[in-house]
Parts: sequence; structure tokens; C-alpha cells
Amino acid sequence: MENVIGKVEEFIKSNALVEKGDRVLLSLSAGKDSMFLFHAMIKLARGMKFDIGVFHLNHLTRGEESDLDEQYVARLSSEQGLESFIDRHDFTGHDDTGISFEARARDTRYRMLEETARSNGFNKIATAHTMNDHVETILMRIFTGTGIHGLQGIPLRRGNIIRPLLLLSSDEIYAFLKKHGIKWREDSSNTDVSYTRNFIRHEIIPLAQKRFPMLADSIRSLSEVAGDTVRLINDMVSEKFSALQTGNEHDVYIDANQVIDNYPLFCHMVSSAVRDRFNHHVNRSLLKEIYSKYRVNRANVSIYEDKEIKVEKVFQAGRSRLRIAENKMKNPASSDWEYRIDVQEPAEQKIFVQEIGMTITLKIADYDYFLKFNKNNRYIFVTLENNCKSVYIRNRRKGDRIKTEKGTKKIKDLLIDKKLDNASKEFVPLLVTDNTVMACMPGFLFDIPNRVAADFLVDKKAKKVLAVFKN
Repeated sequence: MENVIGKVEEFIKSNALVEKGDRVLLSLSAGKDSMFLFHAMIKLARGMKFDIGVFHLNHLTRGEESDLDEQYVARLSSEQGLESFIDRHDFTGHDDTGISFEARARDTRYRMLEETARSNGFNKIATAHTMNDHVETILMRIFTGTGIHGLQGIPLRRGNIIRPLLLLSSDEIYAFLKKHGIKWREDSSNTDVSYTRNFIRHEIIPLAQKRFPMLADSIRSLSEVAGDTVRLINDMVSEKFSALQTGNEHDVYIDANQVIDNYPLFCHMVSSAVRDRFNHHVNRSLLKEIYSKYRVNRANVSIYEDKEIKVEKVFQAGRSRLRIAENKMKNPASSDWEYRIDVQEPAEQKIFVQEIGMTITLKIADYDYFLKFNKNNRYIFVTLENNCKSVYIRNRRKGDRIKTEKGTKKIKDLLIDKKLDNASKEFVPLLVTDNTVMACMPGFLFDIPNRVAADFLVDKKAKKVLAVFKN
């Protein structure tokens, strides 16, 4: 086996990037690095017993050249009998978000990769990043602003994404392709130095290497030291302060009051949670803003929000905490929405509520089940009439009210009392039957108690109990 292929195989095995039975989706352009990844993974798949498929995204930015790239990847995949997923996204239109083309293209490509992998049974995604990309990324971050996390460069793995070529230089790949007569397509935009990465690749690195021939080795060493330092700090913080952070892949809670007098520690815990749990970046100015807003003497304060995450100060279990969560409410609700559920069906039912990005489960339960989970804010329980045929999960309508022990209260006022902003109120799910609000469920989205209408509270006499909970 070719030495360079052997290096990749050893790299994959030593880092457990791919295992027997895996289904790996290759993210390919038609360039040198992608073509090496394509041929290397085909060779390795046979001996290591894993399956591969191919994904290609046509950015439609280079006219016929983009189309020929697409055709080339599709033809190679067909010749090898591989599943291929060719997609298109038009990036040629005007964008006023302030996000660079490079960032928009990257985010879109990864989103489409994840969707394709998930829909077609691929448990891993392989990209063709090389050591040269690693060095360029670190320099880009240095020039545009980064901390010690950013100095680690491109990670070997991130979730289900793997980079099996990260140990190879572009020169090694080029030599292999030339030796074996493997063709690739050149992307003319790769020479356009108006793009930051191209400017660093074609202008900065060649100039710096004339004075510092060991530039690439030095940058790689820097990334290794940064990685070792981050792991050391994380271990030390985890050992001493692990009890201050709880959560899952969807949200994280930090007992920030315990570290509020230690600004560097506060920043480290917040930035690590954002980066490790949500693969998101926060800079120094944003950390300073989060710190300052958290110190405000109020509960349930929205501190920061973008399209990926939301940071807020919440009141939970008698104390304030910092909550960092996925931003499920990326766009304001543009219209009313509702989902009908047949409660005559005895089997457990799962409803994916697209507007809040959440799966909600409903099941007929007994009183013992109610006693077991009724204190958990992920659950609500209501009593149903025996002749009740269906219920609805929907967002708030104008004039919606809920019956309390003291009368009735507008849902709008109930949510205002919980300090929710106007946009957030439109996403809170309600459980409704015959236009009567049975329950208001802000706890499914925020650290706020749910509320069951007085007429639907569960007691020992309840003959039919409906359990509703988020997965």
C-alpha cells in the first residue's frame, strides 16, 4: 500500500476516526484534497469494512465551471458505484447579513451535510482538511482575533465530523495525485486574494516562510501547546467546579454567582460551555457583555441572542443561574400554528413541533405515573373527560385565558409575569381542547414552571390522565 495511504490508515485507526460498520459521507469539491480523500477512502473502506457515500454542493458562483465540478464528482461516484448526493445552493444573490461569503458557504454546506447524513443513515462525515488548512486557520484567527481555544486550529473530530487528512501536507497529496495520474479540477476562485484564506495562503505564508522556513512546524507546535493547555485548564476547573455546571446537549446551567468575583474563571466557564456544547465562538467583548448583564440585580433577563444560541439569567431552585441554550426561536413566528392529537389512541404519540424545533410526547397515564413525574418541569399532566377525542398543541392566540383558583388570567399577562420578551411569548406551546386552554407550557422552552388550568388538575379521582412531556 502506498506510504501516504498507509499514513492515513494509521492516523484513522490510532484516533478511532472510523470503525468497522460505519457509514461515512465524504464532503467533496473537485479539487486536489477532495480527490485524494475520495481515492484514499475507497481503498481503505475495503480493508477496514466501512461504507462510503459522496456529497457535493454546487455553489453556482462560477457558472459553467461550477457545473463541470458537479458533473465530475457525480461521474466519479457513479463509476465507483457509490451513493452520491449532489445539491445546489445559490450564493450569487446579495446578502445583507454582514456575514462573509466564506462563512455563509461553510455554514450552509455543513447544515446540508448534516441533513443529508441524517436522512440517509450516514453516522460520520469526512472532510478533506489538511495540515495546510490547519495552519492557515490558526493564522486567520490570530489576525482577526482569538484566544487560546482558537489557537488549537481545526479539530480532528467535532461531533460526527472527522478530518482523516489532517496529518498530511498539500505537497504530499499533490505528489501522490501526480504519481498516479489522478485528475482534479482547479477552482479559479482559489486564487482570488480578496478572500481572507486565499490572501493568507498566497501572500502571507510565502512571504513569512522566506524569513521563517519553519513557519508551518512552529504553528503546528503552537496549536499542540494550546490544546494541551486548554485540556489542563479544563481538567483543573472540572475537578474543582464541576458541581457548578449542569445540563445536556441542548442547554447548560452555570451557578455563576459562585464565581462572579473571579472574572477569568467566569469567562472560561462560559466560553467553554458555548464552544464545547454548541460549537459556537464568543469573543472577549461578548464575554464582558454577558458578565456585566448577569450582574444586574434581576431574574429572567435575556442577556444575548444570535441565530445559534441564547444566553439568559434565570431563577431556578431559589437562586439565579446562567442558562446557555440552543436558540430554537431563530425567527419570529409569522403565523398561528397548531397540531391536532387524537387522545382516543392509547399508544404513546410523538409530535415534532417544527416552529420550536422540539419533539413533544403524549401518552395516557395513571396516577402513579403522575406522582412519579409531576414535579419535573419537562412534564405536565391534565385530566381528560372520557369523551374527549382530541387536543391541540398550538401557540397563543389573542384573548387566550387560563382558569386559575382565583378566576381567569390572560395567557399574555401570565407570560409577562414570567419576564418573557414579546418574541419569546409567541413560541410558548399551549395545550388546548375545544378552544379551552388546559395548560400553558413555558417550561418546555425556559426554566419557568408550567401552569395547568384549575379545571384540568389531576387528583386521585381522575379517570383519564394525559401526560405531555418534551423529549
